[in-house]
Amino acid sequence: MNSMDRRNFLKIAATGAAAAAAAAVPMAVAMPMAARFSAGAAGRLSFRATTGLPPKPLPAYATQVVEGNINLARGTGLVTTQVFAGHTEGVSDIALPGMSRTIRITSVAQEGVSVRLAGVIDDRSQLTQGENAQVEILIDRALGVVKAPLAGRDVTLKLIQ
Repeated sequence: MNSMDRRNFLKIAATGAAAAAAAAVPMAVAMPMAARFSAGAAGRLSFRATTGLPPKPLPAYATQVVEGNINLARGTGLVTTQVFAGHTEGVSDIALPGMSRTIRITSVAQEGVSVRLAGVIDDRSQLTQGENAQVEILIDRALGVVKAPLAGRDVTLKLIQ
């Protein structure tokens, strides 16, 4: 797993901030307030995970949020990843432009308490260099983490219970 250093993160964030300033219109994205992770009796899985960016020990300037609703029986669902301005305790409603992805889940594999999701990013126009449209997300309930892609690298996020 490649780690994202501060320099690469700031390059990505600066590109998004420049686009936002040029547009002169803040992109407000409503974030659900209820934190959740549940596997329903109907074979559905809902989760939400967050992490500060860049990773520790550096101070977080942004927060990546990964949310999903999965039908375990059918092996389908939808996962969104977004990067918001602000640290994890003070996340704003401003999503960094070009950093949001909607992932259509195409297969689900349950491995004990972990769930491995495979999916595809249908809108490839926002992909950065080195970023693959085919993605894999690992939800590890035992460790309370989600491993998801961000700009071509895997990031570990804390599952919110």
